Amino acid sequence: MSIPRLLNDPLLRAARHRFLGLWKPLLIWYAASGLLFFLVLTPFMTWILRQELLRGGTPVVANIDLLSWAVSRRGFLNLCLLIGAGLMTSVVRFSGIFLLLQAGINGQTTSVPLILRRTLRMLPRLFNLCIILALAGLVWALILGAGVFAVHRALLSEFDINFYLSQRPREFHRAVAALTLWLLLFLLPSLWLLGRLLTVLPATLAGDYRLLPAIRQTWRLPKKRALRLLRLMAVFLIGFWLFRLLTNSLALIFARLLLNTALNLIPSVRALLILAGALISLNTLFAFLTGFAVFTLGSILLICFYFEETPLHHEAPHKPAVPVLPRGLRHLLIRSLRPGVLLPLLAVGSLFSLAISALALSRLPDMNPVYISAHRAGPPPAPENTLAALDAAIACGADFTEIDVQLTADGRVVLVHDADLMRVANASLVVARTPFDQMRGLVQIPDDGSPPDRRRVATLEEALDAADGRIRLMIELKYYGFDPSLAEAVVEILNRHPSRNRAVLMSLELPAVLQLQELVPDLPVGYVLSVGVGGLQQMPGDFLAVNRQLATPAFLRRAARQGREVHVWTVNRKQDMIDLIVLGVNGLITDDPALALRVREELQDMSPLERLLLRWIVLALPEAE
Repeated sequence: MSIPRLLNDPLLRAARHRFLGLWKPLLIWYAASGLLFFLVLTPFMTWILRQELLRGGTPVVANIDLLSWAVSRRGFLNLCLLIGAGLMTSVVRFSGIFLLLQAGINGQTTSVPLILRRTLRMLPRLFNLCIILALAGLVWALILGAGVFAVHRALLSEFDINFYLSQRPREFHRAVAALTLWLLLFLLPSLWLLGRLLTVLPATLAGDYRLLPAIRQTWRLPKKRALRLLRLMAVFLIGFWLFRLLTNSLALIFARLLLNTALNLIPSVRALLILAGALISLNTLFAFLTGFAVFTLGSILLICFYFEETPLHHEAPHKPAVPVLPRGLRHLLIRSLRPGVLLPLLAVGSLFSLAISALALSRLPDMNPVYISAHRAGPPPAPENTLAALDAAIACGADFTEIDVQLTADGRVVLVHDADLMRVANASLVVARTPFDQMRGLVQIPDDGSPPDRRRVATLEEALDAADGRIRLMIELKYYGFDPSLAEAVVEILNRHPSRNRAVLMSLELPAVLQLQELVPDLPVGYVLSVGVGGLQQMPGDFLAVNRQLATPAFLRRAARQGREVHVWTVNRKQDMIDLIVLGVNGLITDDPALALRVREELQDMSPLERLLLRWIVLALPEAE
C-alpha cells in the first residue's frame, strides 16, 4: 500500500476527526494526569529503591555491579516493580483517553472529573497490567542482551573492548554484522508480535476480556488486520518524527538568529535573560504539545481500530469484575482531585514557585572553584597515560592529571587503562599476566613527536616524579577482577613519595573505595560512578567522579548539601563545560584541558546573572559558542 493511500486511510481520518472533537478534555486529562503522577510516583519509586538497598545491606548498586543486581532475583523483582510504576503514567493516560473516546462512540456525555473517578476504580487492574508489561519487557531485554553477550564473547573477547572500538579491526566489523543480523532476527519478529497484540490493551480496559482471554482473542484476528494497524502506526509515528525534526531545525535557526541579533542590539543583561527564558519556555511548550498530539492521536488510532475494525468488543462473552479501591480512600481521592480543589492548589503552587524563582534570581551564588583534570594523563595527540601526556597537561596549566593504574604480573603499578596493551601499543599483552620488563620496551601510539622514552609504559613512581610540584595527580585504580593488593601497592608507593599529599585516589569498584578509606583516611578518596541506583547519602567516598549524564541539577544540589565535590567526566564540548560550571560542579575531567581552562577563565569574569544567562543560551542553542 502506498504512503498517500495510508495517509488517506479511513481509520486515520476517523482518529483525526475524534481528536479534533475532543481535544480540550483530552489536553486537560493529558496535563493533569502527567502532573499528578509525577508528584505521586517519584517519591514512591525513590522509596522502593531505598528500601531495596537497605534490605540488601549495600549502600549503592553502581557500575558493573548494577548488571549483577538486575539479574538477581531481588533486583529483577524490584525492577519489575519500578518499571511497572513508571508505566502507570502512560497506561493511566491511555485509560482516560479510552474512556473519553468510548463515551463519544456510545453517544454518552462525560467530563474529566467523571473520567478521573472511573480511572480511580481501575487503578488496581491498571497496576497489575503494568507489572505484567514490565515483566515481559525485562524478559525481552534479557533475551536480547544474551544475544549481544554471545556475539561479544565469540568475536570481541580476545582484547580489551576499547581496542576494538578505537582501532576497528576485522573482528569488529564481523561483530557489527553479527549484531545487526541478531537485532534484525530479534526485533522484526518482536515488532510483528507487538502489532498482533496491540489491541490487548483496549480489550482489557473496556472490561471485555481478562488478560489471557484478550491475548487469545487478539491473536485470532486476521493477520492482514494486524499488519494494517502496524503499518498505520509506523507511518503515523515516522511522520510525526519527521515533523518534529523539521520544526526543531527551523526553531533552532530562528532562535540563533534572534539571539545573535539581540546580543548586538540589547545592552541589558536582564532583557537578554528574559528573551532566552522566553525561547526556552516556548520550546518546552511546543515539546509538550507535540508529545500530547503524538500520544493522544496514537491512542485514538488504536482505540478506533479496536471498536470499528475488529469484532472483539461485540463478541465479548462477559464483563469481568473490576477491582476497586476501598470506598473511604476512593472518596477521599475524588474529593481532593475535584477541579474546585485542584485548580486553586495548582494556582497557589504556581505563585509560590514564581516567588521562589524570583528570590533565587536575586541571590545567585558565586561560582565554585573548578578544577580542570587532564583525562588519562594529558591531551591528545600525546599517547594516553604516558609521561608525554603528563608533560602536555603540565604545559597547558591543568590542575590535575588523571591517570589509570593497574598491577603487572610481578606487582609493579603501571599507568594503563585497558586490560591489555593492544589498543595503545599494538601488543596483545594482558597487563595482569605480563611482567613489567616485557612491556617496558613498548612505545605507545600515536607518535606525537615526543622522545620515545616519554611514550613508554610508565610506572606510578615515574608519574609522581614527573608531576612533583607541578601538577596534582588524580589516580584511578582500574580493576579487571578485584584485587586488594593494588590499593596496598599504590598506598605504599604514595607513602614513600614527597608529593603524597598532592594526590587523590578513586575507583569504580566499591570494595576498593572502602579499602582506600581505611588505608589512607587522610587523603581524599573518590567513587567513580558511571550508572547506579541508591541515595547519594549512602554512597562512599569523599568526592564523586560521575558520568556527564548523572550530573543533573538535583544530583549536584544533594552533593553540595553533603559537602561532597563532584568531578564530571569526560567533558570535551564547550557547551557542556559552560553548563556544568554554571550548575556548580567542582571539577571537569577532559581531553581538552586548554579549552576548559579558557572557559573557566571567561566564566570567572562574569556576574552570576550573566553566567545564568549564558547557560540558558547554551541550553536553547546547543551549538552556541
